[in-house]
Order: sequence, then C-alpha cells, then structure tokens
Amino acid sequence: MGSIRQIAGTGVYMKALLEPYLSRDRCKNIFVELVKVPSPQTDLLEAEPQLRRFIETALEPHLRDIGFEAIRYDGMGNLIAEMGSNRNGRSLMLIAHAMNQPPNTMPDPYDGNVVDGAPYGLPGEVVRGKGASEQKSTVAAMLHALEAVRDAKVPINGKLYFICCVSGETGRIEAIQSVVEGEGVRADMAFVYGNHLMLQIGNRGRVDVAITVHGQACHSSRPHEGCNAVTGATEVIHLLNSEISQERSHPQLGRATLTVNGLHSSPRSTHTVQGRVDIHLDQRLLPGDDPDAATEEIRKVAMKVDGMTDPVSGKPYRIEVTQGAYMYPSLVTAESPAVIQLNKAFMAVLGHEPETMYGQSAFDQGYLNHVGISTVNFGSGEQAFAHTDDDIASVERTFDAARVYAWLVADYLSDNA
Repeated sequence: MGSIRQIAGTGVYMKALLEPYLSRDRCKNIFVELVKVPSPQTDLLEAEPQLRRFIETALEPHLRDIGFEAIRYDGMGNLIAEMGSNRNGRSLMLIAHAMNQPPNTMPDPYDGNVVDGAPYGLPGEVVRGKGASEQKSTVAAMLHALEAVRDAKVPINGKLYFICCVSGETGRIEAIQSVVEGEGVRADMAFVYGNHLMLQIGNRGRVDVAITVHGQACHSSRPHEGCNAVTGATEVIHLLNSEISQERSHPQLGRATLTVNGLHSSPRSTHTVQGRVDIHLDQRLLPGDDPDAATEEIRKVAMKVDGMTDPVSGKPYRIEVTQGAYMYPSLVTAESPAVIQLNKAFMAVLGHEPETMYGQSAFDQGYLNHVGISTVNFGSGEQAFAHTDDDIASVERTFDAARVYAWLVADYLSDNA
C-alpha cells in the first residue's frame, strides 16, 4: 500500500486507508455495550462509585486494547490515557464523560435495545438506554475511530489524550479542571460530545448563586415577635428583577437570563413565621462575562436588603450571598484550530462541511476555551431525547461520527497535517 507519507498525502488516500477498518456493526456493538453499564448521577455527584466502575470496566479495557499504555487516574477518579511519540509536536484531546441522568421513569434503562429509528425521525436503527442521547453515542464513535486508526497502522507521531471525566450532569468545572490544572494535561485542541453530526461553536455559560435571607422564627399568631424571612426574600427577588438587566443578548446565543430556580424556607412546621429562606439563582453568561463579576453584581443588589427591617416586627434581615458551580461561556471562530480540523475531516469523509449550531447548555468546552485549548462539540447525540424516557441516538450517525473522528485523529497526529 506504500508508506504512510505517500498514502496520507491527500484526504482521499487517508479515507481509503481507514475505511476498511471501520464497521457499522462494530460501532453499534460498542455503543450498546456502553449503554449497558450504569453510570448514573446520584446524590454523591462525582464521587458516585458507579462512575469509576463504568470507566474501569467499560472504557479502560477498550483503551488498553487500542494501544494506550499510559493510563492513570487523578484524585477525583478521572481517567487520563495517552499515547504517541510526540515527535511532531502536535497534540489532541478526545473528552468523554461518565455521568448520565438517573433512570427516573425510563423502563429498561440499561438494556441497550436496538430499535427502528423511523418513529423518532432518526435514520436507520437507534440504540435506546440512559446516556445514549448524550455522551455514550459519541464515546462509542471515538472508541471505534481509534480502533480503525490502530488497525490501519497509522502512526501517532503527535500526542493523543483520551480523557474520561466522572462529571457529565452536575454543571461544574471541577473534573476537567482537575485534569488540566491538577494533572497538567494540555493539547492543541479538544473535542467534546455533540449533537446531530453538527459542529457546535458556541453556548452561553452559567453561574449558580445562592442567597440566604436570615430572619427570626416565631409562632405566626405573634408575627411581631419574629422577623419574617419570606417577606425579606420577596424584597430580594423584586430588586433582582428590577435591577439586574436581562436585556443583554448575543445574536446567536440569546439573552443573559437570570432565573430563580429554587426557593426553600425553614423551619418546616405549621403556623410558623419562617426564619430562613434560601433563594437559588441561575445566571446565564455571555461571551466575555466572568462568573465572579456576575456573582458580585447579584451580591450588591441582594445586600441592599441586609439590615432592612421586617415591616411587621421592625427587626432586621441578614443576607448572605454564595457563589456555586459555574461553567464558562464558549464561542469560537472559523479560524479556531479545532474548527479547521473538524471541517477538514468532515469534508474528506462525508463530502461537505458540517452544519454549525449554537447550544443552550454549558459544558466543559467553555472552560477549555477559557484556558486556551481550542475546543468544539461534535458527535451523534440527540438533545431532543436527552433526559426523557426515549433516551436514544442513531447508529448511522454514530458510525458517521466514528468515520470523521478516525480521519481527524489520523490526519492531525500522523505526519500528514
């Protein structure tokens, strides 16, 4: 077949080199296998033992078989696998996530049934099971792509990282941050799961903020003896709605919305003036927004109620503001290395560039772009079916994603790029 330099001279030859080792059935089988291993979100969040078990039993054996010899785990349980001679100085990260939605009301969530996609408006067959519509379809594509690169004997003359974080549903950056900052893993570009074989180039970020209104509990027949935290909370919410602008917007990503998504009071007893109210906020972030600055703006407004007095008792409220989890916004241009490489792969394999999209959910791509690693989302997920009892993704699209990822990795990390 000639040397790899001769074969990899054009996209056509690289495609011809890889295609004999790409199998739709093999890709489907990997997909089904991943779905059958539970990896749910629980109250333990990233510390849930089933997540580590999924990584160790469903992913690590595949990676070792592919040829990853350097495999380690960080303090959170995130898997970091690497291979390649690093001779040409190029590097690339494929990023997977273990955590998926809990079963909830979905029957047979881990059976991995393969059914006709037509009733769902999807081509060919679909795999059904928790995680199928989000991470697991793209992970299957990535794994099969790397099998094809191995079998085609394409040399990895750069550095290839396969990362699997224990995160996926919690909306926090701690897991990927642990890999990048804690373990020093960096690359020229990174790819995270995506939807519909489309190239996602942007999304809003998010910061969670908790506001606690402290009052004083008492019997509700004698409200003048207490300090009603509910009254103080309504004042906080009114000020937030009137003083935090929700008109700022991005032409593709939408508005920087501020939403009250939780309200809890205590003590939980009847006929009692509430002594504490916790207000939970979801502040969406646009490109250029900083989570700390957004939190500070909310704090300044909420603290106007600190020391304000209950109109019934005249006693003062005390206000606390706490920043919670956050995800950075993400927006890349056509000149981004990850965009260029994905467009090349898509064109070489499928004959056209991918359609672009903007996502509504924040994920690890925001953090990675924030720290200077060019990152986009691409894969075969189906966001319309995420978090539903019809958690599915297309086998055909998953196989096409595998074909694209195989070409992308082989082209960039051999001596072709």
